[in-house]
Amino acid sequence: MGADLTFGQYATIILVAMLTSKGASGVTGAGFVTLAATLGAIPGNPVPVAAMALILGIDKFMSECRALTNLVGNGVATIVVSRWEGELDPVKLREVMAHPLAIGTEISDDKPVPAAP
Repeated sequence: MGADLTFGQYATIILVAMLTSKGASGVTGAGFVTLAATLGAIPGNPVPVAAMALILGIDKFMSECRALTNLVGNGVATIVVSRWEGELDPVKLREVMAHPLAIGTEISDDKPVPAAP
């Protein structure tokens, strides 16, 4: 939009974006709402909120990318924390990653057994 922002406006954007983004990645379409809240919170905002119409066309795609990033991040964090706590079985992890379970397979600590139809 070509709007020049002051240091204080940048700081406001960062603070509001950090507060409003918590939990937004898991909700489809929440990024657009958080962007509107962030733009509305800038004191002396030189960026019109109506400029969000430019983003509206690609927000669905961006939302899907945010959800995918959230899913991958949660998976990696789960593995990191379980290894850190000593609960990760690296042999079982390699086995499961090498041979993914089919849909309908019952999950247990024993050898995978397909579920009854």
